[in-house]
Amino acid sequence: MSTTDFTYRKSDAIRSSLRWDHDWSKNASTFLTAFYRNNKLGQNPSYGIRWTSGAATARGEINSSNFESYGLLAQHAQKFSFLNSKLIAGALFDYSPNDYWSYQIDLNAQLRADKKSVEKYTIAKERPDIELANYEAQINNLGVYLQYDLNPIEKLRISTGLRLDNMSFDYINNLDKGSGNKSYRQISPKVGFTYEIQTGIGLYGNFSKGFSPPSLTSIFRKRPAPTDAGDLFYYNLEPAQFDNFEVGTWFSIFKNKIYVDLAAYLMKGRNELLNIRQADNSFDYQSAGKTSHKGIEFGLSYKPSETFNFRFGGTYAKHYFDEFILSLKSTDAIKDVNGKEMPSAPNTTWNTEVTYRPGWLKGFRSSVEWQHISGFYQNQINTIKGEGYDVFNVRFGYTYKFIEVFTNIMNATDQLYAFNTSRGNNATDRSSFTAAAPRTFVVGIQYNFVGK
Repeated sequence: MSTTDFTYRKSDAIRSSLRWDHDWSKNASTFLTAFYRNNKLGQNPSYGIRWTSGAATARGEINSSNFESYGLLAQHAQKFSFLNSKLIAGALFDYSPNDYWSYQIDLNAQLRADKKSVEKYTIAKERPDIELANYEAQINNLGVYLQYDLNPIEKLRISTGLRLDNMSFDYINNLDKGSGNKSYRQISPKVGFTYEIQTGIGLYGNFSKGFSPPSLTSIFRKRPAPTDAGDLFYYNLEPAQFDNFEVGTWFSIFKNKIYVDLAAYLMKGRNELLNIRQADNSFDYQSAGKTSHKGIEFGLSYKPSETFNFRFGGTYAKHYFDEFILSLKSTDAIKDVNGKEMPSAPNTTWNTEVTYRPGWLKGFRSSVEWQHISGFYQNQINTIKGEGYDVFNVRFGYTYKFIEVFTNIMNATDQLYAFNTSRGNNATDRSSFTAAAPRTFVVGIQYNFVGK
């Protein structure tokens, strides 16, 4: 039974875009895409509940995030005879006014007999007078990129790239009456190659750098306690940075009826956002975390005939906290989770699908999909590990000229499972389950417009 039957998530979203393409010659082409987005998201989230062990009361929150985006993407591609090369240059800009507010709700906590966990939360009172966040921001995102692909020798293709990102915003923080501007800038290179050893067999490798600015909701969330300098908010958060390495191979056999793709990867992250858990399950933030992610990915497709198609894709991965602080208090027994595996990060996942398109009924398709997720740790200290799950989905569709009708049956066996399970690090903490949807039927009709 859910401990929070009052939580909700309401979303209204609009997306639209208009694209223009032009070929200047057989070696040069350009496209422009203008887009607009409008998103309103209101929540009473379970993750916002703050409860201290043994207490008969708790705190939650109601929040709303709203934004609009106006943007333009432009790209030009130019081919050259020199080394059979190609240059791609592009730019992306969007302007996104955003506003966010959040206020506290008081909760009653009905405790279990052991007085160490909560059986059910109920709302005692909404407290719009206690604001947790309230800001307005005008976000400007600018990305400029170059990619140069060349073919120095037969069967070897090299790709290089460089991207400049500049994310800035003007803000008004209605809680401390502060205003100002912040910006995050990063230059990210990448380089990769593909080499075809012989027809149907090849190797590839890639290296790239990336970054992720801190979210606005983190920056403008009130600190549990002011810093020594008196800062009440997280204006000092830095963007996370990542180094990505990947090598792989592909090959096809039996006249391309079987295709296999195998890859190994390693990603190192630094300045990642540290969520330092407080006694009431709230968090204090720092940009100081280091993580590593490594794994092997495998893909296989088999098409014995035009009627049947089989595909399999899976990964085995490990996700570690290299340096990750949980507490700065000398009285806390657990101060970090260095060397621990990340919670909610299964080691093994795979997806398998068999598709049937009968020759005697042109336009009809059917498929059965099997999704497998292995068990994963529920908490950061790796003491509790939950079971994984298997889900089956069934899909049918029929296309006649420009009209397609389809039916999807998700979780076809109506299995009861949680797609995520989390738990605190204290011995008295209980697991929190996020239940997946039961058997769900989706029926739709689609009309495809074709222009020439």
